[in-house]
Amino acid sequence: MKRKIIRVGSSRGVLLPREVTKAMNWEFGSQTELTVDEDMSQVILKTIKIDIPDDYNPEHLKQIERTLKNNFDVLGGLDD
Repeated sequence: MKRKIIRVGSSRGVLLPREVTKAMNWEFGSQTELTVDEDMSQVILKTIKIDIPDDYNPEHLKQIERTLKNNFDVLGGLDD
């Protein structure tokens, strides 16, 4: 499949057909990993897969989120 390089602001891009994004299960905002193999003149685009532990409890994450929201005034700048 041939694609043209297009201008996206001050960058360059390649538009992917819907069939490709559907086959890869990519939605808007999906994260991918791009690798450049200069020796082979290839660009490889992969889906980033996240392994969820078997003992994962979604309620635990919800409780952490509630705690962060309830204590934003104290915890809000911790990532700075």
